[in-house]
Amino acid sequence: MEKKQMEYGRDILLYGLSFLLLMEWLLPLPYVTDTGYIHVFVLLTAVFFFITFLQLPVILSMVMKSLVICYGLYLVFFEGPFFSVDWLFILLLDVRENIELMINGGWYALTDTFRSFLFFVLLAIMSYLLFYWTVHARRILFFLLFTIVYVTVIDTFTIYDASFAIIRTFVIGFLLLGLVTVYRMIEQQPVYRAPKYLPIRLAALLVMMIGVGGLFGFISPKFDPQWEDPVPFVRAAVGMNTDGSGEVLQRIGYGDNDERLGGGFIDDNSPVFYAAATREHYWRGETKDFYTGRGWETTTPEERKEFLYGEQNAVAELEQLEAEIAFVADSSGLIDHLLYPGELLLNDQIMNADLFQDAYTERASTYQGGEPVKLENYQYTYLFPSYQIDGLRSSSEQDPQEIREFYTQLPEDLPERVRELAVEITSGEENRYDRAKAVETFFSDEGFSYETQDVPVPVDGQDYVDQFLFETRRGYCDNFSTSMIVLLRALDIPARWVKGYTQGEVVEVLDDSRDVYKVTNGNAHSWVEVYFPGVGWVPFEPTRGFDSTYEFVEPEVEVDNIYDDTGLEEETEPEVEDAFAELEGDDEVEQEATGAGSINNPTIPGGSWMLAGVLVAALVFAFLKNKRIVQYYTLQTFSRREDEEAFLLAYDRLLWLLEFVGWKRKNGETLREYAVRIDKEFDSTEMMSLTVAYEQIAYGGQSIGTSWTVQKPNWIAFVRKIDS
Repeated sequence: MEKKQMEYGRDILLYGLSFLLLMEWLLPLPYVTDTGYIHVFVLLTAVFFFITFLQLPVILSMVMKSLVICYGLYLVFFEGPFFSVDWLFILLLDVRENIELMINGGWYALTDTFRSFLFFVLLAIMSYLLFYWTVHARRILFFLLFTIVYVTVIDTFTIYDASFAIIRTFVIGFLLLGLVTVYRMIEQQPVYRAPKYLPIRLAALLVMMIGVGGLFGFISPKFDPQWEDPVPFVRAAVGMNTDGSGEVLQRIGYGDNDERLGGGFIDDNSPVFYAAATREHYWRGETKDFYTGRGWETTTPEERKEFLYGEQNAVAELEQLEAEIAFVADSSGLIDHLLYPGELLLNDQIMNADLFQDAYTERASTYQGGEPVKLENYQYTYLFPSYQIDGLRSSSEQDPQEIREFYTQLPEDLPERVRELAVEITSGEENRYDRAKAVETFFSDEGFSYETQDVPVPVDGQDYVDQFLFETRRGYCDNFSTSMIVLLRALDIPARWVKGYTQGEVVEVLDDSRDVYKVTNGNAHSWVEVYFPGVGWVPFEPTRGFDSTYEFVEPEVEVDNIYDDTGLEEETEPEVEDAFAELEGDDEVEQEATGAGSINNPTIPGGSWMLAGVLVAALVFAFLKNKRIVQYYTLQTFSRREDEEAFLLAYDRLLWLLEFVGWKRKNGETLREYAVRIDKEFDSTEMMSLTVAYEQIAYGGQSIGTSWTVQKPNWIAFVRKIDS
């Protein structure tokens, strides 16, 4: 059978829709697995699809896809120049070792590099399968059904919110299904001549039908559910967690278990409590002391707090204030300890409940009859500090023994490069405050990005802080606060992890000038406190995009002789230049953060060159495959030639052009038989005239003479008829 010529506009539309459908399989991966760098997988999948669509020879296509896979593995796992045998040698060794593991049944021990390699291979295979299903077989129903099942299961049993993914899947899937069905029916007709803009017309019609149907379904009345939700039963049956505190379902909010940090979470802006206060500030829940390499635990002894770390002194000035908290009815955020700022003025009771505040964790627990109780509302008096920076800089560094025992601990297997980084960041700083500030500002100056979704969980044996500092460089408050504490402890500076809520949003102003703050699950937060002897625990805020609500008073500047004309210009101009340099530096950091997009993707080395290469290849492909362009180029090339030797070349090019546009010469068909068929199809006589002249020269031994002068008008006329 004669091979059917592809209609590139139609097939690009079908194949592109299948690519969008495959993306619905990739986008949830960061939420349900430890997969990071999802943007790399998406980009390389697009390259696989492009290579497959070119329909290159099999060997060339495999070589190109293999190079793309190597580049993807390099982006994710290796450093240094791409054109280097060092990382390639390591990759080959890794592949060999993992193949041996597979042969011996050690599937559980496969490395992340090899698993990513297999995943890239799978994506390359999927690019071919989807090309076959959509372009050749015109069958896409089963892939669409599996995609719908996959998305709904992911949405039901994981933290991934597939509300829009389900809509996208149905719109793309039904559009693709409708197009392949209509085209399959058309191509089954004995005479197949599709109108020129049929793909656009069909796509517009199907989109309109899907849109009208969706609108009708949206505005139609809906019955309440007739059966109980089976999801909780299924979750319980398979041992899945449903309370938001486990690894299966991770939703932003205040929880008790911090032993395993990492991974993305779902945003949740439902209100937890309302607070009335005269100042904005963070709401402390408790602190933790022991860093395991994966998360935080509490190892301090339980001891009642009978003193204040931050007693009134020249460094920390304490202001006595009052606050009132009322939890939302049926709020899941109701907890059995108080949320408070600053220093809670100690008392044995609050709201008819017994109060116990731990001296180490600062957790103020409430009890009734010896049992923990959750208060729905309460009010208290507290001391809110402001700090003199000069006093912090001159503070002693002779810490009490119990402070050093609990708050300088680090895991024995902490990577040495973390300690080296701490020394590098604080080099040149001479006091504890400046070293703490150097670490705090390190995260805003070094290109770290705030990200809540595409955040990987460290694998077994990998340190949580080491992964954040040297590999991902993206995360949320837990990543930033834990990393600052570990860096400080690497310098023997006592620091502890604090969890609670940020200030919330002002929603009302009371008659007594107090503001009412709405605090939601999205305000759950963690930060850092550093110990200063004689002062107490001082808060720091390393998380990018957050500002501490505590006040730090700068030292007074000497203003004597400020109006001395001598040397005034020389002294002030550098300060102005430095100030603008700092502003420009901040702008660059901000541009880096915003330029990364909502997902804060890291820059891909060589990504711009790869994108430019793909665009150039696409343009070349479009040029070579567009019938009008090829016909115009052929016509212009030979219409300018006046030499008689052009005739044989022009005839050969005409045969090639006819095959290109779909009129291929059949096996065993003579040139004259072919010319008769072509002239009949185009209602012309030029092809036979050209063929007779060609045969006389090529096979009859006749001189070329003036053949091109005579046949050139016939050749030009026939080439113009091909497109018409």
